[in-house]
Amino acid sequence: MDDDAGRDETAARDGGFTEEYELATEADVIEVEDDAEEGEGAVAGSFAPDLEVTPGTPKAENVAFVALGVIFAILALGRMFLGQQMYAPTTLAGVILVVLVGTAALYGLFVRTGDA
Repeated sequence: MDDDAGRDETAARDGGFTEEYELATEADVIEVEDDAEEGEGAVAGSFAPDLEVTPGTPKAENVAFVALGVIFAILALGRMFLGQQMYAPTTLAGVILVVLVGTAALYGLFVRTGDA
């Protein structure tokens, strides 16, 4: 059998390239309501449109989890590029110090600035 279909025109003429599929049944059809005029697309609060989304100040617990995630991400990426040198005590202390100082500065900035 020839792998190149361009050389064998009879397969294309006889329908050798087409497969037969079973027709869709009622169970295969998904009914969709047409409410495009009501929806505004993917916007904040679209799953609960009756609830208002209001900005707030960050909580210390959330900030701590974000800082911990940043430290873990830096350690993982650093391990990929620097190898074992990433886990040297001075490098670990530097990463943790930089992340904590940056986190404290951003936390102070967001807490002190108003939402207005």
